[in-house]
Amino acid sequence: MILDLLKGVQSGTPQTIAGVPVKVSARAKRMALRQDSRTGQIVLTLPQRKTWTAKAEAAAKGFVEANRAWIARHSAPARAVAKPLAPGDRLSLLGRDYILAHQAGRGVSRLEGERIIVTGQADHFPRRLRDLLKREAEKILSQRTHDKAAQLGLPPRAVRLRDPATRWGSCGPDGRIMYSWRLILTPDFVLDYVVAHEVAHRVHMDHSRAFWRLCLSLTARGAEARAWLKQHGSSVMKL
Repeated sequence: MILDLLKGVQSGTPQTIAGVPVKVSARAKRMALRQDSRTGQIVLTLPQRKTWTAKAEAAAKGFVEANRAWIARHSAPARAVAKPLAPGDRLSLLGRDYILAHQAGRGVSRLEGERIIVTGQADHFPRRLRDLLKREAEKILSQRTHDKAAQLGLPPRAVRLRDPATRWGSCGPDGRIMYSWRLILTPDFVLDYVVAHEVAHRVHMDHSRAFWRLCLSLTARGAEARAWLKQHGSSVMKL
């Protein structure tokens, strides 16, 4: 899990500062301490920079030391790693329940009736299941994004899937949209709201009243979806 946290560390940046794992983010504007939703661990997020200097490291160390009390209050014990999903388990995709099944040998993993059939070697089951979920998520999110963009008369832009620790989606200034593949594990109205949110950012790169009017005009159950994410989102992120 520590290795996952350190994927965003750029070359030359310490992996930890004053005992706190470091993550470099191109989106960050300033240093910040955050609790990783999956591990409970406190992570120091740093803005991306061309070079890492002794002065920058001293500033980061000072920031951590000045916030020791906050770190102590918000640190959580290491959380147990979630048990991988296995054949016979149930999994909900867009609000519909499926039973996981394994099929040995070659073949295409697929959704079939009320089952999610994962092919291949048994010890590859978790990875191949995740690959299937990502493929399904990419198809649905790409189509839904283009449909909503078309409602606004906007040209298509690239849609990418990632596995961020806390974010469900983002829209860059160039109109490129990123989603968490885990949205396929939420009810359909939740996925629909997140797509509406990011498509609306192609018009309003803020959270103004105009943005929220546009966002909620593109989805039917926006308020309910936001409440669902607040209550259940962290559990989905840990799967």
